[in-house]
Amino acid sequence: MKTRNLKFHALTTIVALGLFTLMARSASLAADKNSASWNLTPLYTFLGEADGALPNEVVLDPAGNLYGMAYSGGNLVNCGAAGCGVAFKIDTKGHETLLNTFTGQDGANPLTGLLRDSSGTLYGNTGIDGAGGGGTVFKLRPSPRACVTALCPWKESVLHNFPYRQSTDGSEPLGDLIRDANGNLYGTTLWGGNGCSAPGCGTVFKVDPQGNETILYNFAGSPNDGAVPSGSLLLDADGNLYGTTENGGKYNYGTVFELSPSGSGWKVQVLYSFTLGSDGGYPLAGLVADPQGNLYGTASLGGNCAEGGCGVVFELSPTGSGWALTVIHNFTGSPDGASPTATLLRDSAGNLYGTTNSGGLTGICSWEGTGDGCGTVFELTPTRSGWMETILYSFTGAADGAVPLYGALVMDGRGNLYGVTTWGGDLSATNPGCKNFLGSQVGCGVVFKLSQD
Repeated sequence: MKTRNLKFHALTTIVALGLFTLMARSASLAADKNSASWNLTPLYTFLGEADGALPNEVVLDPAGNLYGMAYSGGNLVNCGAAGCGVAFKIDTKGHETLLNTFTGQDGANPLTGLLRDSSGTLYGNTGIDGAGGGGTVFKLRPSPRACVTALCPWKESVLHNFPYRQSTDGSEPLGDLIRDANGNLYGTTLWGGNGCSAPGCGTVFKVDPQGNETILYNFAGSPNDGAVPSGSLLLDADGNLYGTTENGGKYNYGTVFELSPSGSGWKVQVLYSFTLGSDGGYPLAGLVADPQGNLYGTASLGGNCAEGGCGVVFELSPTGSGWALTVIHNFTGSPDGASPTATLLRDSAGNLYGTTNSGGLTGICSWEGTGDGCGTVFELTPTRSGWMETILYSFTGAADGAVPLYGALVMDGRGNLYGVTTWGGDLSATNPGCKNFLGSQVGCGVVFKLSQD
């Protein structure tokens, strides 16, 4: 099995890059106009033991139950003291049920959320291990009979094993899976592929319902396609796929791309190359679309905040001659946060919701000890004069959680928001993976509910 090193890329490198930008400070708290009207409730606090640690985003079922995965915890033997990770369910009363405890043989250390189909079957990725060493695609099916105990049996099936950074296949999937009407799954891998030299620049793949994998595209790291796709894909009605790459493009600060079926293959088109200027750079999250075909996303760095930037929210719109990018929000570090790395949520009214994994008004999360903030939940509302930001919540790093790194939000029918924080919660948790860069125990994360008064 491989070393527990997947957080290298998405957690240590990107958070470290994002946090140094928080020297910028905003004197005005005007954007915080409605924060007092939203209340955060921790639904579940991870202990870093058999229950898991460092949760990823959650998905909601019609009954109000939440499903997700945690990067570590669970099996504390096969994968070292931090654990291999788990798949879990949190019911409406905040009780956790373990759906699967990863062992390494079936994969380990997931960094994505779960996909749920109409039958209740769950699909997901693990970041490493499995038979090939480079992660897996799997599904979890609920018991066909009603359960009379909390230990409800779920059956895991590994659909595909990725090799460890070999050129013939992808390696180490990070973006969430999506599914088409025929049951095919689509996703991305950070590494692998034969588009550039080892360890590869990443791939886009398809896995059919029988578990057969097809590589749709190998990234070459060139100005014409990008490299290292970290976010989830978006599928339109015509079968085109849209996504982001963290690197590559014309300036090597990442791209937005479109992948279209073309004859017997797929054709890539770079819709935008980031410059790491006012437009942002290093996009890590996936995209959402509105009915007019405009795309919305985040860049984790860049913008108009100090050196390196605090990140931006952007809109990418089709024009007669291509695509045009508009920055609809620049993060300032304080009070509204910095370094957005999770996919946005768009509601039926066109409002956008998201998280930042650092910055905010309060908190104990600066690695340098300067109190730069533990991240935020924000809303962007379209108005006639532009977009208005509202800070819904600033994390404190205590029982409420800290650093919603993979903090994509979900919304129920009443407008309540649900999400996770990577750290915070029970600060006495001793799992070695639940430490900050200074070596302090900072909690193993929480699942939370955010609701209005």
